[in-house]
Parts: sequence; structure tokens; C-alpha cells
Amino acid sequence: MIVSGERFLADLEALGRIGWVEGEGMRRPAYSPSYDEARSFVEAKMKEAGLAVRVDGVGNLFGRLEGSDPSLPAIMSGSHLDAVPGGGKYDGPLGVMAALETARSVAERGIPLRHPFEVVGFTAEEGGEMGGTFGSRALAGLLEEPLPEEKLAAIGLTPEMVRSSRANPSKIACYLELHIEQGPFLERRGISIGIPTGIVGISRYSVRLAGEANHAGTTPMKERRDAMREAAELLSEWFAWTDSRDDLVCNVGVFSLRPGAAAIVPDRAEFTLEIRSLKDSVMDEAAGVFRAFLGKRTRAAVSMEPLVWKGAVDLSPMLQDAAEKACGEMGASCVRMPSGASHDANPMARITPTGMLFVPSMGGISHAKGEKTAPDDLVRGAEALARTVLEADRRL
Repeated sequence: MIVSGERFLADLEALGRIGWVEGEGMRRPAYSPSYDEARSFVEAKMKEAGLAVRVDGVGNLFGRLEGSDPSLPAIMSGSHLDAVPGGGKYDGPLGVMAALETARSVAERGIPLRHPFEVVGFTAEEGGEMGGTFGSRALAGLLEEPLPEEKLAAIGLTPEMVRSSRANPSKIACYLELHIEQGPFLERRGISIGIPTGIVGISRYSVRLAGEANHAGTTPMKERRDAMREAAELLSEWFAWTDSRDDLVCNVGVFSLRPGAAAIVPDRAEFTLEIRSLKDSVMDEAAGVFRAFLGKRTRAAVSMEPLVWKGAVDLSPMLQDAAEKACGEMGASCVRMPSGASHDANPMARITPTGMLFVPSMGGISHAKGEKTAPDDLVRGAEALARTVLEADRRL
């Protein structure tokens, strides 16, 4: 073993107590007091390990271990420290603490590294005023100009602070991220490590259907311009179409009616449509199909406006090979698989070779207080990450 499993688990659990509310789950949004406490905890651990620590303009945390060749770019590894409301202890922090354990174990054991190794704790991956993967998008220079000054001010930032966080891609050799799977694939198959081949793109749209409010007791059914019914029939047709596809998934997780009274025919239905796929062309096709279904509604005025577009990315075949070799050295079963969730690895893959490793999620549960991964799987993932870093150092 390269890593100290006992130390790694102890630190991961200690971090998991920061922002934890018993019976509710994690309360650690970015730019909150609990988030600041968590970042300070990790910063202190980095300094104890002898890493050179810095925090950039948006709040991303870095701890650097120098390599033997100062002319080489850094191998970077980590994840995020914020959490969704009511979330669990491992989504994000696992990758940060495993990267930290890799750095201090390599240093303590005197294992030679040619490249510098940089541990990163990204901020605001889970969303907020500036949307998801904010910290990693700032580092990658993917935030669109002009930057929204009012939104930034709400979290204590300025456009200049965001711009200062942009990294020089030539200084990054690659990025590696360990993460819980957030799904049931690995556990159901008894596989120890997942090696993602790509990360899905995500597109979201605001959809509105406007009908006519009227008395729910006196208006004949055939004479109603019921926005709710139009939306229900639209979504029924849409989900029937998506059931025939295995190259995308979709969701309607936000839905509202106006005026929202039991005795009034709704005059407006609004919802958010999300489409995910490993191919941008499939997301475009699906959005086109939905628009066609929407356009067939005759009893409501309709609109569909884009909210979010994050394209899919392919992950580095070289790093997939390195991860597979690492698993082989450990005797750990592994499988290459897609990632149906987005991660900081998505924006990082746009500026540097990027790879990921997954460990099983018990019951496939994530983004919930019941999120759990067995301790042996957590340690195995940290060991696989350390070995993948060393293999990448040899190959790059």
C-alpha cells in the first residue's frame, strides 16, 4: 500500500462533520461559513504535509508538492469541497482528501516524482449564483464575458478576481479526479473501480405553456385552455419518445402552476427540462424533437428558452490506460464506463488531458444524506488514485 488508509479515512470523516446537520445531511454551500471552515481544515492539513498552499481569486484551494524536474508542468488532482443541500459526506471531498493523502504518502515514503503534484479543492461545483463547476470553469477560463458584476458581488467576488484565477494550461500536465460513482452500476456488478471514458453534456431549458384561467367547476372540459393538461399531454408524448432511446436521459425536476388553486383552471404551466448525453449532437436532436412536440400544442401559447449548455467531453485514453494498469497492480477489478453526472473534470478536460476513477456508491445513492461508500472501497479508491498519479508521472 502507498497510502495510509487509516489516516485518510480519519481525515475524510473529520471533514464530513463540518456542515453536517444530524437528520438532514450536509449544509455546506460554497461561500458560506461552513464552507470556509471546511477549506481551512483542508488548508491546515496541506500545510502539515509540507505542501505549498495558495487560494486563488475565486476561492479554489491548492497544495503543491514539488517534483524533481522544475521545468515540467504539474499533475493536478482533486475535486470540490462544497455540497448540495442535504447531501452526503463524500461527493467531492473524497477526491480532495485522496489527492492530499497521495501527496503526503509520496513525500513520506520518498517515492520519486518528476512532475510537481498539485492537490486542488475546487469551489462551487454544485452550483450557486454562477452555476455549477464555477471554480473549475474559472480556472479553465471558460466563463463568458462580460462577467455579471452583481451576481459576483453577491458572493463577495469581482470580475478581476475571477480573471485572476485563470490558469495557464501549459503549466498543467494532466488532471485526475477520484469520485463516488453516484449510481448503482459498480455495486450491482461487484466491481471495485470504474474508469470513466467520458462525461455527459447537460442542457437545460425553461418551458412555458400559457392557457386561460377559469372556474374549475363551471367550465366544460372541452372548452378549457388548461395549461396543466397541455403540459401533461406534452410530457407524456415526450417521455414515450425518450423511452425508446439509450443514448440520452432527461428529467423534469422543477414544475409550477399558476395561479395554483384547486378551484381554478391553471393559466400557466412552467417547468425546467434537462437533457443529458455523451454526444452533443444527441442533445441537440432531442431538443429539436421536444420543440416539435411543443409546437403541436393548440390550446396554449408556448415558449422554450435555453438555460444551460455544458457540452460532453471525452476523457484521456492514456489516463484510462494508466488507471487500468494501477488497478491491475492492486488486483482490483475495474471497468471502463461513462459518467452520467458532471464533474470538475468536465471543464478541466477542455484544457488538459483528464481522467477519473469511480468507487461504488452503496445503493446508488448520492446527493442525499444516505450517501455512503464502504470504507474498504474508499481506501481502495485512494490507493488507485495514488498509483495512477505515479503511472501518469512515468508516461507524461
